Amino acid sequence: MKTEFSKLLFRAVLLSLVIGMLGSASGVAEGQPTKKPKLGYDAWMTAKLVASQQVLTHLTMGDFEKMEESARRMQFVHYLEQWLRKEEFKNQSGYMGQLHAFEFATKELVRHAEDRDMDGALKSFQLVTESCVRCHQLIRDPVE
Repeated sequence: MKTEFSKLLFRAVLLSLVIGMLGSASGVAEGQPTKKPKLGYDAWMTAKLVASQQVLTHLTMGDFEKMEESARRMQFVHYLEQWLRKEEFKNQSGYMGQLHAFEFATKELVRHAEDRDMDGALKSFQLVTESCVRCHQLIRDPVE
């Protein structure tokens, strides 16, 4: 019982950390209102969505430093989510495949942002977007 409570408390602290981190960085430009993710199950998706919107903004502005920062934030949230929810993911090969596709695409996005390679960053962002859409399609329309 105590172990289960400790796990739950640890997860809540990590989620609060992620939400706090995103709350301070969710406004893409100075002076924009910030929107904090809701607490609960969809907080992970909201956090990744905010970071991906920031990546798109920085892609269009050609700001590679902020693009890399936002991509790394998206990557960090993904790693935390995957680690904290690993029991939910096992035995779901389609979902696991999309998680791996997302992980690969975000790593490539970071690499291309570091290299200041706009074409590579754009292609990687398209792969990130595709993995998000495919994953949500799996969740929304499960194959029976």
